Amino acid sequence: MKYLIRFITHGAGGAQEHADKLIESESVTIGRATDQTLHVRDRRARLQHARIEARDDGLAIVSTALAGVTVNGRSQREALLQVGDEITVGANLLRILEPPPGVDAALSFELADDAGEHHLAPAWSTPVRTLAGFGKRRLSWIAAGLVLLLAFAIPALSLFGPGVAGVVRGVPLLPDDSLWLAGDVHRTHASVAAECEACHVKPFRRVPDSACGECHEASRHVAGMAPTVLGTMRCASCHLEHNEPPLLISEHQGLCGDCHADGPAGTDLPGASDFLDDHPPFRVSLAVPVPADGGTEWRTERHLLSDVRHAERSNLRFDHALHLDAEGVLAPDGRQVLVCQDCHQPEPGGARMQPIRMDKHCSSCHALSFDPADPSRTVPHGDPEGVLQVLIEYYSARLLGDDGTGNAQQRLRRPGQALTRADRDRAAAEARAQALTVAADLFERRACINCHEVTNVPSNTALPWRVEPVRLTERFFPHARFSHAAHGTTVSGCDSCHAASESGEATDLLMPGMDTCRTCHGSGIARRNAAGQTASTCILCHGFHDPDKPLFQPEPAAAGRRGAP
Repeated sequence: MKYLIRFITHGAGGAQEHADKLIESESVTIGRATDQTLHVRDRRARLQHARIEARDDGLAIVSTALAGVTVNGRSQREALLQVGDEITVGANLLRILEPPPGVDAALSFELADDAGEHHLAPAWSTPVRTLAGFGKRRLSWIAAGLVLLLAFAIPALSLFGPGVAGVVRGVPLLPDDSLWLAGDVHRTHASVAAECEACHVKPFRRVPDSACGECHEASRHVAGMAPTVLGTMRCASCHLEHNEPPLLISEHQGLCGDCHADGPAGTDLPGASDFLDDHPPFRVSLAVPVPADGGTEWRTERHLLSDVRHAERSNLRFDHALHLDAEGVLAPDGRQVLVCQDCHQPEPGGARMQPIRMDKHCSSCHALSFDPADPSRTVPHGDPEGVLQVLIEYYSARLLGDDGTGNAQQRLRRPGQALTRADRDRAAAEARAQALTVAADLFERRACINCHEVTNVPSNTALPWRVEPVRLTERFFPHARFSHAAHGTTVSGCDSCHAASESGEATDLLMPGMDTCRTCHGSGIARRNAAGQTASTCILCHGFHDPDKPLFQPEPAAAGRRGAP
């Protein structure tokens, strides 16, 4: 709707002037409020007194005031308008005009002939012309000079050296350069809190990366990505100082999301900007056995978690569901009920789990004894050659003399007689034969085969069995930060994330997926989260500085490098 408003004023001698204004709006509002289309100063008008609007049956005026408006000398709260109608709002007169081409409605606006000063609302304030004999211009210059002197000139004396800075800072009533500080430094920088020049090496210049490197490179703390990936980012782009409360690392979602939303240029990283709405699927790092000459080598491979749910290749044979049976497992001392914490014990601090060891976590149930007459004698774990050697030595001692148990057979050596070479060879052959028989029982039937992949290799006369080496993956998510201590609550037990009680195969990868994490962790922007979800920014789980990478060294000074000192 296009309205033409003609503002009419009366000059000296009755001269009349007007100025036209064209507006596009649904209605023309009238009142004393400054946001009204027609602003009237008459104290008898309301802040929002009336409005003129177009209807299907023509142009109309509607008033919210009890007294309404005067249309053609008659007080009304609502009326249809025609060309030539006169509307009075207090001391203001409006006339409906014939609209020119291209305009939907036209009206004029002027003060009525009988308008007086007593009808007008007073001005909001009276301007001050002078103060103590000084005009506004002179007062402004005096104020500007005081600001420059107290907030700039005197504090700037500290720039002439530490000695001068100490004098200026030591005078209690004298303003010093502390006026320029935006806030306290972080507690980790408390040792240099009073030495501004330690970081601000040049007055009124940003802190250069070289100032950070002088301290942090010596402590080998600054490790990160290559400068080609960082581009023009500075240390201070992420590490903030003089904040309230003191916060050295920015936790804003955009800190990472601004660069990682589409994947940083020059990398193969997928895009990620928010854990709830825009995060790639989890990838895990798995230790994978690779056959090599004379044995097995291990390499680390990264796969999508959804693709390797049943592809754990540690070479271990293990049944979580069996060991977590609510009725217990059969142990040497009877049935024993096991819980996750019996084997999975956190490191000091609770972040990660200690490695699983046979002698510490398994041997109480899976003993490696081999002689029922002497259950305390065991074979070594993890050394197949050593197993056979221990058995040969044990049975050789039984045949040739006292083996330390009081059970010596002494079938070959008689008191006062020396063994012949034939006797020794016969004893060695018999001991080896008995050792091989017991070893076959250990490897193939009741011990090793329970947990390990064992292959019979008859062609290898020295050791006719091959036991596949076991290597458990210790860090499935090496690029993420996670603390079991922080997640060990009454509502988040082990089985809420790791479905171990339902796993019957060692190939099951019991790492939680993204949906499991999103039960508690949501977007970094709190308002997007459902009830019970914790606002989780990128740096909650991801760090920037990588200790496995070399120290970050800023590129040499070059055109366009904001990070160059």
